[in-house]
Amino acid sequence: MMDVITVTSLGQNPASFISNFSNSIQLSEGYEIGLLKIACPPVFNVSNDNNKLYIVKKDDVNSKLVFEIPQNFYPTTHDLAQSIYQVLTFEENHDEDEAIDLKVNLRYQGASGSADHSKLTMQLIDKKLNFTASDDKPGNILDLLEFRIKNFSARSLVIQNYDLTAQDQICFIYSSIVSNSLINYNVSRLLDTVPIKSSRNGGYYMLEVQNPVFHDVSSSSFINIAFDIRNVFGDLVQFVTGLPVILTLGLRKKHVPSI
Repeated sequence: MMDVITVTSLGQNPASFISNFSNSIQLSEGYEIGLLKIACPPVFNVSNDNNKLYIVKKDDVNSKLVFEIPQNFYPTTHDLAQSIYQVLTFEENHDEDEAIDLKVNLRYQGASGSADHSKLTMQLIDKKLNFTASDDKPGNILDLLEFRIKNFSARSLVIQNYDLTAQDQICFIYSSIVSNSLINYNVSRLLDTVPIKSSRNGGYYMLEVQNPVFHDVSSSSFINIAFDIRNVFGDLVQFVTGLPVILTLGLRKKHVPSI
């Protein structure tokens, strides 16, 4: 017989949260717990590693304006372009350097519903400025928009509309309810390792664990359980905020083989 416990990160960081119970849970000796299901929101496909936008002055090769696009999950290239436009519009209204005009035009080509409507043009008003992408400008957001030509520089960007790559990764789920185990000779409380995919439409990804791994429960009495979900580098996974992670756990009495 197995009891099922469902916990959520509602109102907390989806990658690091504590689930509190109204009453303390008391167990006799010999219980074990495992992950049965996980439902999670999308993982950021724009992060600190790839969110830099570079603009240069045509008459000054050493000039470089750097902007950071908000880290988030963007379903399509046009969603990302709208975010870039908002960043530049904000900067244009707050830039103290009057010599720099960051005004930008954003327009679709063709009528709505037509084939050309899938193209969006972003153009800097100031003819002395260019968007740029090159090897010496790391984390360039233009890579996601397929502007990967070496030493690319242009005043206008014509952006085709397509789904952006979703970030698929292996996630390590740690929990305070799990007894200590070893990972690379380090003590940890690993509940399970699962592959996480991001839905291209920004919805939930759901995974039912086919062969759950059960671990000894760390305590026979508890009133809350803490969870951390980390990537292979040990960093908390960057889930879209506002949508909770939902974990379904199985709690059962350990099977003791008869002699």
